[in-house]
Amino acid sequence: MEDLRRSVSNDNRVVITTLASRAIFCGACVLLSSLTAAGAWAAEEKSPLSFDVRTDLYSAYVWRGKALDKHAVAQPSVVGTYDAQEAGSFSLRVWSNWDLSQRSGDSKETRTGGGINVLLFTPSYTKAFGPVEVTVGNIFYTFPGDGYPRNSKSTYELYTTVAYKNRIATPSFSVYYDYRGVGGGFMVDNPLKDLYARVALDKTFRLAERVTASGTALLGGGTDHYCAVRYRSPGEGFADYQASVRVSYAVTDALSVGATLAYTGLVGGAWGLDRSGVSPDEIVWGGVNLRWLY
Repeated sequence: MEDLRRSVSNDNRVVITTLASRAIFCGACVLLSSLTAAGAWAAEEKSPLSFDVRTDLYSAYVWRGKALDKHAVAQPSVVGTYDAQEAGSFSLRVWSNWDLSQRSGDSKETRTGGGINVLLFTPSYTKAFGPVEVTVGNIFYTFPGDGYPRNSKSTYELYTTVAYKNRIATPSFSVYYDYRGVGGGFMVDNPLKDLYARVALDKTFRLAERVTASGTALLGGGTDHYCAVRYRSPGEGFADYQASVRVSYAVTDALSVGATLAYTGLVGGAWGLDRSGVSPDEIVWGGVNLRWLY
């Protein structure tokens, strides 16, 4: 009798174990099917949220014609964009400059000793009207190596860019209004004295299936007060110019590597900056670029 009970008990355990195994197997199949369906849906439905992550390694840090650091720097950045389709797109960009050298002297205006010395936050909004694309945003400049947040020389810039996209090349016109560092406050006095404007021409073409090349030429200028503060040169006029080329290789659909070579300088003479206040600072610089799109 005892043996019969043990046999029945063992049979029940086998049945229960079998049912549990089948249940687990069925659950796994359902979960796998759900994940496969979700993956297929995600492939068909493009997410409105995207990220552009970059790391640039350059031989110098150049800003609007001024070579702020003529030593090696790293400039990582990330841009998050939400595409609202007909309503336009909203973006937030975080950019930084990292000093990779311990050297100091006349060839460096940023903080010495290495590390991060410039940090930018840029929210923006972009709307396309046919081939014309309009962007408005605000750049928040902070300088961690300059005593941030106490005694910092942080400043803010409103800006707008209008670009005309076409098959030949893309011309653009940008205007920046520094309403804190230059004007002392938002819309204080005449804002026209605190403007920096830039015209640019961009061209991108494909060299091979995974290789693209691009070139940019730009010319910038400032109003009287802007040039006096940023370039220590009284009088309005052209301020800086730049010509650059870039080659990029797509390792995958998301990851690409490239190289950049640029020639930058300050404009002097009757239409540019006062040579007695600032000397044109021509410099050839460049480096490598890493980019990941998600």
